[in-house]
Amino acid sequence: MKRKNFKKLIRPNQKVDAAAMAIVGIVLIVVSIYLYRVNFQHGHPSAGHYVSGRSDPAQAYKNLDLSVAGQASYTGSAVQNVKDLGISHGVEHRIFRFSVAKDALTESGLLTLPVTPPPAGGYPVLILCHGYVNPLYYSTQKAYLYDMEFYSRNGFAVLKPDYRGQGLSISNGSPNGAYYSMAYNTDVMSLIADVKQTPNFNKNNLNLWGHSMGAYIALRASVLSHDIKNTIILSGPVGNIQDMFKSYVAVSDTNNATAGAVRAAQLSAHGTPLSNPGFWNKTSPINYLSQSKTFYQIHVGSNDLIVPPQFSADLDAALTETNHSHEYFVYPSGDHGLWHLRSSIWQRSLVRLQAP
Repeated sequence: MKRKNFKKLIRPNQKVDAAAMAIVGIVLIVVSIYLYRVNFQHGHPSAGHYVSGRSDPAQAYKNLDLSVAGQASYTGSAVQNVKDLGISHGVEHRIFRFSVAKDALTESGLLTLPVTPPPAGGYPVLILCHGYVNPLYYSTQKAYLYDMEFYSRNGFAVLKPDYRGQGLSISNGSPNGAYYSMAYNTDVMSLIADVKQTPNFNKNNLNLWGHSMGAYIALRASVLSHDIKNTIILSGPVGNIQDMFKSYVAVSDTNNATAGAVRAAQLSAHGTPLSNPGFWNKTSPINYLSQSKTFYQIHVGSNDLIVPPQFSADLDAALTETNHSHEYFVYPSGDHGLWHLRSSIWQRSLVRLQAP
């Protein structure tokens, strides 16, 4: 069809309708950002944020400034078994619930346990921070199952929290995302507090394991909590905040409308890491490594096309600069998932996790 004929098919009132629809779309976007900013500025529980500078210590856990968030305390209650799923692949499987008291939520997750009785002091604990899966389709019982079973066959109680707004926790809170909200870290920090109150779990041997988005959550938790012995990081967006902003927009923000709106609100409120480094540097866990007591083990594939491998190299360099004990493994054939390299990663991480 020629362009002049196409124009004839559009009546004048249709042009007006199209313009009106475009204006309405713009207004809706502006209103959405405004509403998120209102929630953000008033510490709305579902926003998962907190404006730097507010003085209410009860709201410190929402603050993206980690020097403030690190002052928050978490009171826990024992993890509750909800459903026994039986024994499979040599380990017990259970659905559990835990409290996120600060936001009045009760969330779920998958627990795998050794079939042997707990040792004196309880099972060592591994909290697995899962990577991004569309919150509407995330499976509590299936995601990262082989990883969980491996560590439980080797003596660990492995707990994989859903995070709010997904899996069996889909009706509990909103999936606000990991990078511009403290919501998922509030979930993990609450679970750490709950694990410490749970019989047969060794509160002196708590470890974190995270892949992709979960690696960032684990890194942030490791600088907020002094209870973490080891943190295992796979394919993590864990680099310098300015470099990350310039070269990386997380799929978890672009494919999750809730997280995307939260991101837009934060950037509107504070500027970008390039325009306002004074604020954003305080939000980046790589700048707090000197406060962490954990041992880090980093795994990354050179062929990762989702998260730039340079971010893992940046974390390695920062840990080296601060004389922080760590290990750094680069896999030349590895992609983002590192699936075909899991056996090597499992064995290397197990050596670390079982170290005195």
